[in-house]
Amino acid sequence: MCRNPLTACPPEGRCLRKGRLHASTGRRMAFAAILLIANAARMAGQERLDTTKVYTLGEVVVEENARQKALRSTMPVQTLDARRMQLAGAVQLSDAAKMFSGVTIKDYGGIGGLKTISIRSLGAAHTAVAYDGLPVTDAQTGQTDLGKFSLDNVERISLTSGQGDELLQAARLFASAGVLHIQSRAPSFQGKDVNLAASMKAGSFGFANPNLRIENRWTDRIATAITADYTHIHGAYPYLLRNGTATERRHRRNSDVQSGKAEANLHARINERQEASAKLYYYQSQRGLPTNILYNDYAGQRLWDRNFFAQGRYENRISSRWSILAQAKYNRACNRYYDPSSLNMAREENNHYRQDEYYLSATVLCRPNTHWAVSLATDAFANHLEADLDGFAVPTRYTLLNALAAKYVHPRFTATASLLSTLTKETVRHGLAAPGRQRLSPAASLSAQPFAGQDLRIRLFYKDIFRLPTFNDLYYGQAGTRTLRPEKAWQLDGGFTWDIPAGNLPLGLTISADAFYNRVTDKIVAMPGKNLFVWSMMNIGRVDIKGVETSLQARIGIGARIALRVAGNYTWQRALDKTDRHTLPYRATFNHQIPYTPRHSGAASATLETPWASVGYTLVASGLRYCNQYNSSEYLMEGYAEHSLSLWREFRVRACRLHVQAEAINVGNHQYEIVKNYPMPGRQFRASLTLKY
Repeated sequence: MCRNPLTACPPEGRCLRKGRLHASTGRRMAFAAILLIANAARMAGQERLDTTKVYTLGEVVVEENARQKALRSTMPVQTLDARRMQLAGAVQLSDAAKMFSGVTIKDYGGIGGLKTISIRSLGAAHTAVAYDGLPVTDAQTGQTDLGKFSLDNVERISLTSGQGDELLQAARLFASAGVLHIQSRAPSFQGKDVNLAASMKAGSFGFANPNLRIENRWTDRIATAITADYTHIHGAYPYLLRNGTATERRHRRNSDVQSGKAEANLHARINERQEASAKLYYYQSQRGLPTNILYNDYAGQRLWDRNFFAQGRYENRISSRWSILAQAKYNRACNRYYDPSSLNMAREENNHYRQDEYYLSATVLCRPNTHWAVSLATDAFANHLEADLDGFAVPTRYTLLNALAAKYVHPRFTATASLLSTLTKETVRHGLAAPGRQRLSPAASLSAQPFAGQDLRIRLFYKDIFRLPTFNDLYYGQAGTRTLRPEKAWQLDGGFTWDIPAGNLPLGLTISADAFYNRVTDKIVAMPGKNLFVWSMMNIGRVDIKGVETSLQARIGIGARIALRVAGNYTWQRALDKTDRHTLPYRATFNHQIPYTPRHSGAASATLETPWASVGYTLVASGLRYCNQYNSSEYLMEGYAEHSLSLWREFRVRACRLHVQAEAINVGNHQYEIVKNYPMPGRQFRASLTLKY
């Protein structure tokens, strides 16, 4: 049996204090965590076991399984593997997520800006992000910054609208309108016990990104992987300031970012039926917050972030009928916001926040026969937020989730159904707490293959889900409102996936399309109170969202060693405010498109692979959209199309592989904004070297 690396936690420094957050404490904590996992694995591996080796699965097998799972799913699933993300020139997770249909990425200015994801215009708070099966959460804002994850450590990402067909999972993954799954790289050894990968990326605007990954196989059943990553960019890119007919060329200010990540993973196969894994993660960053005010060059706001979490997973396939899954996680997130030009009495803001989450999950799966499977998942977690603000409520939320799910599988038919129960209770140190909540959320889906000779599958799903108000919604200063109701989302989807095998032809083709209808009620928005300077959060909104998603993937063989891979997607959606057509001020925005939601968007990529070198092309495009709830010409934002090119080749240098890649991003130097007054970088260049041993 392997020792659990999560039985001891690294010492925590004080996160909530006046003045500067101490980076040295975080570095010592990450270093201690790495030593802890390595030491535990070495002690567990002192006596080698003569059994079948575990970490030798070829990538082709893994990719085929993931592809077939996506094709047979009863809910829309989109997948990108590490190779496709690399060839598309993606540096951050948000770059890769833009290749999915139905996705809105809010990007607040280039590589260093905050990046959030929303599925089918439901909002970032309705979209969960899961890292190796466990959710990544932020109870304060309800949004996850995708910039905290390094693609060098990611094997695959997948986007599920709904909740997916997997029954042996945490109840929390049933509790969102959609899930972005991030799967980290698992160690893979080919006749050796150590793998080493080092990479260096460099490019325009001071971008530098070294990365190091070390994998060790301590026994045939235990392996570890340790990664470290650092990113620096000064972000002073040029842009053209437009104000009516006047234009002026300027440089972005206060867009610098310095961030570092460290991660340690332990993979253990106890026996043929039991597997365990553990992860320690640390992230630290310091960044400037550029202004979004025209002709205001001064931008002195700064943001410091620190995030540490430890998570563990244990799976036991007790028999052919019974399986259990146990998971646990502790998460601490600290941030500091500094504004030296605040208009308050102190002439500055220097605020510190600290979040803690304690999370436990247990799932039992029963397979009565070859067609049926039933699972019961229970999650219990507590979220706590502190801040050094006068009179801050200091809230704690206790949540209990129970998910009962069933699945019927036939070679040509699959059906799933689930019922999620949510119970919450809140306490505060100061003032009144928000009321507790209890709610049942049903979901159902099916997939059918109408023709035995064709891999054509038709799918349909329905889901009723909600999201709780965030701590900011409830308790932030004078704006927070304790009586807010949860924001409810109702989803309906119908579509198909058709996989056309190559056969004797040099062409393989996969086509999918979905039509969807979402309704969001009790939408939480900020509204002005007695004057423009006092705002409050209110449940006033209703949004109806109708849309169509399509995607295509093709592989064309050109000779024995040359292949062309093409992929593309297109999304059309109408996300309209349906709040109230008769009452002011709501009738002014009735039937208007909600902010930052284009009617037309899409992405495309083409990769030509040859024995000598390979070339890739990527296009990300978005149509017109508005930055305000009121759709007038003054709030209209132009559409954009970003074209990127990449060229790469891989060399063999004795026992090593050297990957060389050059990229040109936004080759047309098109200036555009995703968020109003946050201009994105123009043309930029990057080069990367990756050495693998």
